[in-house]
Amino acid sequence: MIMKPFRFLLLMACWSGALLVSGQNKASFADGQSAQVYSLPKTVLDIEITMEKTNCKPGDFYKYSERYLATTNVVTEEKTVFTIKDIKVKLRAVPDNSRTYTIGFGGKGGFLSVTPEGLLAGVNVPFAPKTVVKPILKTVKEEDASMPNDLLPLGEEYMMAGSTAKLAEGVAKQIYKIRESRLNILTADVDHLPADGRSLDITLKQLDKKEAYLTSLFTGKTTTETSTRTITFIPDKEASKLVAFRFSTLRGILPADDLSGNPFYINIKPSIYSAGSEDVKAKKENPGLFYVLPAETRITLFDTNTVYFDEQRQVPQFGVTLSIPEQVVNSRSKIYIDPETGRLLNIEQ
Repeated sequence: MIMKPFRFLLLMACWSGALLVSGQNKASFADGQSAQVYSLPKTVLDIEITMEKTNCKPGDFYKYSERYLATTNVVTEEKTVFTIKDIKVKLRAVPDNSRTYTIGFGGKGGFLSVTPEGLLAGVNVPFAPKTVVKPILKTVKEEDASMPNDLLPLGEEYMMAGSTAKLAEGVAKQIYKIRESRLNILTADVDHLPADGRSLDITLKQLDKKEAYLTSLFTGKTTTETSTRTITFIPDKEASKLVAFRFSTLRGILPADDLSGNPFYINIKPSIYSAGSEDVKAKKENPGLFYVLPAETRITLFDTNTVYFDEQRQVPQFGVTLSIPEQVVNSRSKIYIDPETGRLLNIEQ
C-alpha cells in the first residue's frame, strides 16, 4: 500500500525530531527521574571607563581678543580632547557553556536551585535573588548657546562697515557697557534699582549671560560631555601585560590592536592548587552534582603611570571541577552553592 504524502511527511518529521532530541541529551535517566540542567559559572570583567569629552571652538573674533579685551587666553582652533576621569572594574558571573550539565533526581524527588541565568545555586534550597538598586540617571540638557536676536544692538556705523575688525570693536564696546551697568547696579548708581532681591538676582544673571556669550566671541567656547563606556573582558588563561584596550586623547577609547592609542594592560595570575587537582570536568557521565573549587586569582589593570584595579578574587574558570556523590544529592539534603564562584558552601543533612 502506498502511503499518502501527508502521512509520510508527518511520520518523517516525528522520527527526525526524536533523533534530534536523542542526540542533544547524552544523559540517560531511569523511569520516574526528572532531568534538570544547570551551568557552573565563569567570571567576566566589566571595565567601566568614565570619559570627559571637551569640545573647543574658536570665537569669530579670536584674532582681536588681545586688542580689545587684553587677553591671550583664547581658543584658536577647533578640536576635541578626551580625558579619563575614572576606571572601575566589576566582576560578574555568566554561565560557562563548557561546564553545563544535566542531572536526574530519583523517586524521592528533589529540585535544583538555579539563577535566572541558569547558574547552579544549590539543591533543595530556594534561590533568593539579590536586590539591585539601579542608579537614577539624570540627563542635563545643555542650554541653547545661540545668540539672542537683541544681543547685538550695534549702530549703523558698525553694521554697515563690512569689516570684521569693526564688528569686533562694536562687540567689545557692548561688553564694556554690560560691565558698567553691572557695576552701577551693585553700587546703586542708577536711577531705578530692581524692586526686590529676586529681581536684582535675575537682572544680574541676565547681564552675566550676555557678557559670557559676547566674550566667547573673542575667547572661544569650551563644552564638556561626560560618558561611560564598558569593555567586557573574559579571562581564559594566565596573562601578563595583556593589552585590554587603548586610549587616545584625540579619539577616545580604541581597540587593543590600534597602535595610535596608549595601552592599558591587564595581568591575570591564578594560583595553583596542590590538593584535589583531579579535574572531573570531562566525566559528564558521573551521576553526581558538579561544583567548582575556584582559583584565587590576582587581577590587575594598569597603564604606564597608574594602577586602577588590583585585587585577589576567586575565579571559577581557573579552578577545579569536583562532584558531590549521587547518594548525597538524592538524600533530600540541602546543598548550598555560591552561584558567583560555583564553590560548595554547605551541606545540611
